[in-house]
Amino acid sequence: MSGAGSSLQPRACRLCQDQRIKCLGAIPDGDLFAGKVLGQPIPGGELWRCDACESMFRHPILSGQQYLSLYSAGASESWSANEDRNDLAAIRAQILLREADCSVLDIGCGTGGFLLTLPASTRKFGIEPSLEAAAAASTAGISIKGRTCDDLDRSLLFDIITIVDVIEHVADPLNFLDLAATHLKPGGSLMIASGDPSFWLWRLLFRSRFWYSSFPEHISFPSRRLLDLWRKRRSMEEPRVIRIRYRAVTPWKAAAHVCIMLVYLVSPAVLNALGRAVDWLRGTQPPRRRCFSPGAPGIFVDHQIVILSRPRE
Repeated sequence: MSGAGSSLQPRACRLCQDQRIKCLGAIPDGDLFAGKVLGQPIPGGELWRCDACESMFRHPILSGQQYLSLYSAGASESWSANEDRNDLAAIRAQILLREADCSVLDIGCGTGGFLLTLPASTRKFGIEPSLEAAAAASTAGISIKGRTCDDLDRSLLFDIITIVDVIEHVADPLNFLDLAATHLKPGGSLMIASGDPSFWLWRLLFRSRFWYSSFPEHISFPSRRLLDLWRKRRSMEEPRVIRIRYRAVTPWKAAAHVCIMLVYLVSPAVLNALGRAVDWLRGTQPPRRRCFSPGAPGIFVDHQIVILSRPRE
């Protein structure tokens, strides 16, 4: 897969452009992207942290067109709106505080699972790059407005724009937020949910081998500090921040996830061997994964919801 794997060190933070950056180690390669096994793994690159804005980012990364092609071919059910998702429950509760007939744009809406949990009176719109997922969402009654925010008509404005499990997939989060904010009504809110790069176990122990930064799709990890700097530039209101555990898991599953994460920390090659053996015993049909990572949501309070509101005129 061309476009990644360069050993060149970044000159500055990709998110804020400050040069005070440090490497947190190499990220193992990955061959599962948007729910589909790739014929060739994507080189993991390295995880970098910026001392100025406190964000993290992967370097190097693929081109925008390469990512769009991969997402377009992604499985329709790559991202779920399961009832055990604490982040979605918290965002839903915030939306229910608004007017019953408010308009909600879900960027990266998948098959529309989250939007469909909102009241029938809510006007539901979506942006989705996966062709399969967008078709399913449209069939379910979601008004799909394009594959990316660039496809949105400039005149479209929304009461709420949800950005859940999306901003970590974006190469330039601040430009992405600039574009999204142009479609926000006065008094409207951006609701951003993602991993929290300030979580101490990520920064200090697991570093480049933390579960959240292991996915090839995850390339940018904006901090609350960066988002606060952005909202001041955009004259947005003071942010509301909710620190959260991504989903509810049983104690046994949490213990298993911790063990898998420790194996990954010590030796990704051992986890790869174990994963291949499990696939073989299960009789998993080709294509089979060769690179495994510790998908371990729900163990830690390692996620954040940041709500940024536009002042009423």
